[in-house]
Amino acid sequence: MDASWVFRIRPIEPRDDAAVAAIIRSVMPEFGAGGEGFAIHDAEVDAMCAAYGKPRSAYFVLEVDDVIVGGGGVAPLEHGEHGVCELRKHGFTPLCAPMGSTGHHGCDRWFIRDL
Repeated sequence: MDASWVFRIRPIEPRDDAAVAAIIRSVMPEFGAGGEGFAIHDAEVDAMCAAYGKPRSAYFVLEVDDVIVGGGGVAPLEHGEHGVCELRKHGFTPLCAPMGSTGHHGCDRWFIRDL
């Protein structure tokens, strides 16, 4: 890795939506999450800034030399219990069944993480 690279994590902006959508749509199929019922097909993928601009939500992008290379967000779990959020990162404990009703019926694994 080139030591002169500049890394920056910042809140998502509307101008980032296309780059974030492209990353999501290229990475998820690599992990077998590209078919029907996965988040890759959600309308919010094309408008992540608006989707995570709601109360109690945040999405951050990772830039390397001013190019977005990844991101991650946290938001309340749609149709879930108060105090439960959806977090797309790592360090989770497996669950036996899904929580809430996200419509992601293609998922066959569920996880939780205390924050």
